[in-house]
Amino acid sequence: MEEKIISGAKQVSGETIRKNMLWNVIGSVGFIGAQWMMTILIVHLAGYTEAGYLSLGLSLTNIFTNIAYFCIRNYQVSDTAGKYSQDIYVTHRILATAVAFILYGLFVLCNGYSFYVTAFLLLFMVYRLNEPLVDVFHGIDQRAWRLDVAGQSFLMRGILTLGIFILLEKLTGSLTITTFVMIVAVYSIILGFDIPRAHRCTPFRLRLERNSLFSLTKECFPLFIYAVCLNAVVPIPRYFLERIAGSEVLGYYGSVAIPASVIQLLSSYIYTTFTTLFSEYVSRNEKKKFMALFWKLVAAILGLVLLAVAGCILLGEWVLVLVFTESIRDYAYLLLPTILCCGVIALIWFMGAVLTILRDRKGLLLGGIAGAAAAAVISWPCILKWGVDGVNISLFLSSAVTLLLFGIRFVSYMKKWQP
Repeated sequence: MEEKIISGAKQVSGETIRKNMLWNVIGSVGFIGAQWMMTILIVHLAGYTEAGYLSLGLSLTNIFTNIAYFCIRNYQVSDTAGKYSQDIYVTHRILATAVAFILYGLFVLCNGYSFYVTAFLLLFMVYRLNEPLVDVFHGIDQRAWRLDVAGQSFLMRGILTLGIFILLEKLTGSLTITTFVMIVAVYSIILGFDIPRAHRCTPFRLRLERNSLFSLTKECFPLFIYAVCLNAVVPIPRYFLERIAGSEVLGYYGSVAIPASVIQLLSSYIYTTFTTLFSEYVSRNEKKKFMALFWKLVAAILGLVLLAVAGCILLGEWVLVLVFTESIRDYAYLLLPTILCCGVIALIWFMGAVLTILRDRKGLLLGGIAGAAAAAVISWPCILKWGVDGVNISLFLSSAVTLLLFGIRFVSYMKKWQP
């Protein structure tokens, strides 16, 4: 007999959970795959300098999109008591998205990039902001166990933007024109598909309720600082690499790193499905079920890493050369250490989600700040001493610091939890 899980007032079957996870993974793989294909195609269409600009755009926007996310998604879907309405979550996300773009724009303008690079970076941020914006609507879907809707959205946006990228890069060779059209495409899907379906799950509207917005900001601010620090660990050494070695070298590293980074993204889409379930176990004081699910997901993440390592050893260099041509061979050796770094980061993201559900703000802050501080301190000297290898060395060391601290906090909480 199939087990049914009570989520709030709704019975959720194992089949529903599997459907949610399957659609979410399929859509996410399609979306991630489309982004990866863009980094490959830009090399063939425009060379490694343009690929460096794209890699720089990805790295910088990864930092500032965290302001838009404000690390609220896990809090939103684990708010089983309904402390804040979906009106507040949606309004907060729109305001945070606007602030993120303003701060990012000031950063780009202050760095003195050329007009072409500046225009591309600004447009690319508008494009990337579709992700945190749609995320709040997917949070509403998830609360209703409709992550199949999120998966379908990911798949549509991934396929459409990849098609536009191929067509316009071939016709115009301009990243700015291509990015502008991709912006029109993704926001059309959000307006025509994501928002109406989220509204069917839970009706919402924009509501500038100052007290609630301020309270949510205050409550999630430690989570936001943690997220900014955690997500800065990867871009920090890449930023220094571009400054020390130039955009072309960053383009080579970014091309090798994109396949490896799929590990952490895939793992996040797997465990995201179970965030609500973790919260239910906490609210019902079911420690045994909580820990059983925790170890299953840890095993799944480690399984992904081992699969990626095996694939790298058997086919890594051959595939990279096949995709990026002979010019990438000298950098192909970076794939294996990058995979290991991404595996550690995937575990960090998972532990961070779990600590968020447990409301361990102190632990999240401690681990996030320590990791970012380590990356900021060691990246420059590591890259100066070991060149492009210094990126992975600094990533591994700074990530290890965060994972260790998260692990200590988690073990401490589990010891105190009395079922």
